[in-house]
Amino acid sequence: MHDLVHDLARSVMEDEIIFVGNVNNAEGSRFHYALLDDCSKPLGSDLSKIRALRFMDCDKYELHDAAFSSAKSLRVLDLSECAIYTLADCIVELKQLRYLNAPKVQDAKIPDSITKLSKLIYLNLHGSPTIKALPESIGEIGSLMYLDLSSCSGIAKLPESFRRLQKLLHLDLSNCSSVGGISVFLESLTQLEYLNLSYCPNIGDIPEVLGGLSKLQYLNLSNNSYLECGKEAEFLGALTKIEYLNLSSRECGLKKLPESLGGFSQLKYLNLSGWRAMKKLPRLFGSLKNLLHLDLSGCYMVDGVHEALVGLTSLQHLNLQDTQLSSLPDDPTKLRYLNLSKLRRSLDDRKKDASVFLSAETWDILINQICRINLSDLEHLGLSRNCLIERIPESICSLTKLHTLDLSGCRNLKKIPESICTFGSLKFLYLEDCCSLDEIPQLSSSAISLPHFVVRAGEAHTIKLMEKQSIRELKLEWTQGVDRFVDDKMLLKKLVPPSTLRVLEICGYNSVIFPGWVVGQLPNLDSLVLKDMANLEEWDTSYSTGEENMLTSVQIDGCPMMKMKGPLPKAKEWEIRCSDNVLSSWDVCIVSHTSASSSSPVTTMLSVRDCKVPLHEWRLLRHFSGLPYLSIANCSDLTGSPDIIQLLSSLEKLCLEDEHMEELPIWLVELPSLKNLTIFNSNGIKELNENMRQLTKLESLELGFCKSISAVPHWLGELTFLKKLWIHNNEGLRSLPASIQQLTSLQEIVLMHCYALEHVVAETEEGKMKLADNQQREFALPTSLKRLYLHGCDGIKSFPEGIHQLTNLTIERCPGLKEWCELEENKMKLAHIEKKCIFF
Repeated sequence: MHDLVHDLARSVMEDEIIFVGNVNNAEGSRFHYALLDDCSKPLGSDLSKIRALRFMDCDKYELHDAAFSSAKSLRVLDLSECAIYTLADCIVELKQLRYLNAPKVQDAKIPDSITKLSKLIYLNLHGSPTIKALPESIGEIGSLMYLDLSSCSGIAKLPESFRRLQKLLHLDLSNCSSVGGISVFLESLTQLEYLNLSYCPNIGDIPEVLGGLSKLQYLNLSNNSYLECGKEAEFLGALTKIEYLNLSSRECGLKKLPESLGGFSQLKYLNLSGWRAMKKLPRLFGSLKNLLHLDLSGCYMVDGVHEALVGLTSLQHLNLQDTQLSSLPDDPTKLRYLNLSKLRRSLDDRKKDASVFLSAETWDILINQICRINLSDLEHLGLSRNCLIERIPESICSLTKLHTLDLSGCRNLKKIPESICTFGSLKFLYLEDCCSLDEIPQLSSSAISLPHFVVRAGEAHTIKLMEKQSIRELKLEWTQGVDRFVDDKMLLKKLVPPSTLRVLEICGYNSVIFPGWVVGQLPNLDSLVLKDMANLEEWDTSYSTGEENMLTSVQIDGCPMMKMKGPLPKAKEWEIRCSDNVLSSWDVCIVSHTSASSSSPVTTMLSVRDCKVPLHEWRLLRHFSGLPYLSIANCSDLTGSPDIIQLLSSLEKLCLEDEHMEELPIWLVELPSLKNLTIFNSNGIKELNENMRQLTKLESLELGFCKSISAVPHWLGELTFLKKLWIHNNEGLRSLPASIQQLTSLQEIVLMHCYALEHVVAETEEGKMKLADNQQREFALPTSLKRLYLHGCDGIKSFPEGIHQLTNLTIERCPGLKEWCELEENKMKLAHIEKKCIFF
């Protein structure tokens, strides 16, 4: 029957469609639909009456103006697989055009003539970061119902006429990172059924306007500026027809949902991931009978998750990662995806003891419950990063459709049942970082134990990464120590990710140069990692299409030969590790990392680790003028030169780490702006330099794992701006100097794992006070001190005077203080402290 229908369709349409490669065989002008494979040539006259035209696999060709202009009867034009350097003005000749798909335009503007297409219903320009503005008369396309501008990150403002697009049903502005003032236009677009404003950091406060869009069925506000404002979400109460609602955010400030949400009978998808301030779900949450997808990951303050889930009988996808949960209801039996990664205990349970995570006993109960209730459709079970899970029961095999089991990061997991090897449906078993697992069962030939997905060279082009717009994070890793049959550069050319990508890691790449798409063609990239590339000699960023794009972080690790060509990518944080040439050979870079519009530095942090090139050859520093934060770890030669030290004069924060360092660099005192100093893992240093007393602006001092420092110098009392003093993992320190009482700005002292510490503050002869019982009282704390944190300081047996003035006190694992704290007179002193946490 199927073959008969197929043959009938071909016979009916054979005079209507002309396929790729058949153009030269066309006779007459009977064709109405064309699929062509070359957009660089004029359209033949025999195709002038076609009504639909699509170019396939034409990304290597530049779109020719005449490739479609002669087809005056065109209703549908699909240019999605063409290289569109410019969208020509001749588009206006297509008076009958209803559908135009023209993504990834590489010009700065769209021709004004496009607004004359009065019958246009569908317009897709997604992934065009070079477009700076839409035509001012865009509102003249009065029939427009579908508009996709996603990832057009260069558009900063919508034209005034945009409000006249009153027939719009579908509007996608996701990843339009520059656009603002959207609320002014939304109040006119009352017919909208689909609205995507995800990853729009500049849209501002728009809830009242959204409340007027009563026909909305799809709303995505994921990671946009409104969710960070901390206001309420009462506007949602008007969206009674909503089916898809995505309010996920990494920095969500909203605290609660409207109670009316429980009445949204049509809601099928709800994503609240990252609502860290929300403590309670709506009372009628369980009334969402049609809900298929629920994501509460990261909602770690929400209490009563179990009760809220009761009644959600249609759920198929449930993500409870990083939430409070100890049991599941029995009714969500249609689940296909269940993520219980990194579960937390309830706040009430945590009052009994300090543990945050579920106990091994609770996990045994919970996993057995999962296996007991009728989850016959479950395909994915995520239990990762639950460090107290010790075993997986045999009953796991009752989940007969389980396809993926994620146990990565279960560090105490000791046993997986042998019967799992007969589990016919299981395909992927994740066991990364399961360090206590004694034995891994031999899986069936169809199953894979992995933390990665392997792509072979021949598959690179067919997977079409660029089209997978939902990808936000991507890691490309080459297998080390194997023969290459395809050059890495040629392979990487085929793995161009979508423009929506935010996190990219490339590891083990073996060629000497990158293809142009790395950074240059990823307008929404936020984080980049380049790792373990011993042969990489050049990174050319001159292909960049968006100079204003700024990354959050760039990490270069194990690229010792790499040099930069073209403008230095702008990023807030840089980390250079085992990449000496990066530090010393960047003279050709042409961008300073200070904003042109102000004196504020673009790069706020530079971290350099495990590099052998001496500090006086760090030419990279010339491109980070005004750098406020520098971290140096295990870089042996820190001998500076006057010109390099001058480049560090803006430093406000400095972190030095080197276990072989015997003395601190003398140029420390030449940092006039230094406010924060951290010295870490430097066991060779026995004392702080005398000239450090010149750091008069120092506000924070941290000494960590500096085990040879047995005393903090008395001149510490001269650092009159010091506010924080942190000392941890020091084996020789017995007390702080009495001079700290002179520090009238000191607000916080943290002492951790200082096992030899006997007194918080040392006594001087003139500071000793004789008591009636011949005991001696310790020197008093500074009057400005507000917070004292003691952890693992076994030798301390009493507190100094002034303890009552604190507003915050934490004592953990300091058994010597138990007797002191239990005395009635001392309980009175502790009673005045507003916040205190005491565990002996």
